[in-house]
Amino acid sequence: MDYQALGLGEAASVVTAVTVDKDEHTIMVSCLYDPQDTQMPYTLCFKQCEHIVWQTCATCLDLQQLDAELLGISLGTSGAQQQAVLTTDVFELSFVYGSFSLQTPTSASYSTRTSQKPGLQLVEATGL
Repeated sequence: MDYQALGLGEAASVVTAVTVDKDEHTIMVSCLYDPQDTQMPYTLCFKQCEHIVWQTCATCLDLQQLDAELLGISLGTSGAQQQAVLTTDVFELSFVYGSFSLQTPTSASYSTRTSQKPGLQLVEATGL
């Protein structure tokens, strides 16, 4: 699954915030679709996350106040362990997840695969 498969449209998106909850094993990626015109907020919600790896271009990254252009998204769509890679102009985030949903103001949510995952491993890497 890639960005176009999310069904948002042809315009670009920016990532405005990333929340990683180590206790709940979740990653929430807040985005804004078509920031120059429509400005529709949406959230990518990942559950049962593990093996999280960050690569950042900026030395000090405030995850709650981002304005990072979403360059690419790759989501596995089969198997118990699915790999996700989100690439922006500021960071790249990769991890394994068990379930994914897309939440928008106009739809309840879009959901794929659910599975249980063991513990969480957080790894940070800097300097792309």
